[in-house]
Amino acid sequence: MKKERGPMWKKFLSKFGIGAAKVDLVLHRPHVRLGETLEGEFLLEGGSVAQHIRNLDVVLQLEVHAEGKAYRRTAAVIPVASSFTIQPGERKVLPFSYALPLHLPISRPTVRYTFVTRLDIADGADAYDQDAIHILPPTALEQVFSALAALGFREKATSGSITPHGQEFSFFPTSEFQGIVQEVEFFALVEGEGVRLYMEIDVRHGFGGEREMKRELLITHEQLRDSATAARLLREAIEEAVWAAGAFGQLSGHPLATPHSPIYSHPVGHYPPVHHSHHGGHGWAGAIGGFAAGMLAGMVAEELLDDVIDDVADGLDVDDWFDGGDGFDGGDWL
Repeated sequence: MKKERGPMWKKFLSKFGIGAAKVDLVLHRPHVRLGETLEGEFLLEGGSVAQHIRNLDVVLQLEVHAEGKAYRRTAAVIPVASSFTIQPGERKVLPFSYALPLHLPISRPTVRYTFVTRLDIADGADAYDQDAIHILPPTALEQVFSALAALGFREKATSGSITPHGQEFSFFPTSEFQGIVQEVEFFALVEGEGVRLYMEIDVRHGFGGEREMKRELLITHEQLRDSATAARLLREAIEEAVWAAGAFGQLSGHPLATPHSPIYSHPVGHYPPVHHSHHGGHGWAGAIGGFAAGMLAGMVAEELLDDVIDDVADGLDVDDWFDGGDGFDGGDWL
């Protein structure tokens, strides 16, 4: 007959996690948009002995892959409960709610998130739980992605990388702009009025060369709700960049340009003005991924993204970028 373990033995084993309390975070959904609130419950189960819980908290862990390495940093620590006792076999359910700030980077192949739940047990081994979470772009930014897709642009595999200024998104043409535009890169700031894009449009120039044309474009929420309008505004900004680059390098003679290509769609003077202020007063801190940019600049500047992070040491800000600083490799303003 099996002998029942005594209370002292059970308490001893619980110090090593055997027969100790457990915790499980159950999310209502495994994905959430920036700016939205993620909800769920904590399921706590007491072990074989009563245990005092010092703290229950959740760490939102950011993992960035770059240069063949993975870097993990804490994006947020979310306190849930503190100083309570869970009895043997007791079951507790506690609510979980967390609003994602807009300055976090969104999930991409090189950017991943995990919720790490920790049950801090006094005089015992802590209990842990891990849950992957996929952070989607805010609706306004997703509408920008859709408008680019309508123009035949596809997101590059390396899009979403973390730079000193925020999260940089990269798209390449597959249809009408193919052979004329190399790629379109941009940072995005979600504002009350809409989405502000800081764009660099790499236009093919000469034989094997390219010109980097910078644009600042604000698309309002009302314009974004009309997909055709959003696509038209992006098209006009890209076409104007193509024209401006061509004025310096005879782009109209590009061998891949045809009368049906966008550079022939309108006369040069047809384009409506696109706002591009040299001193707009906008900081990078509010950009999508701005949190990670500041965090990585301060914590892993010497090893992560060495080829671009040096700009941070020079105090580069949005005004430097507009004044032709190193933020976008000295591209040309239209």
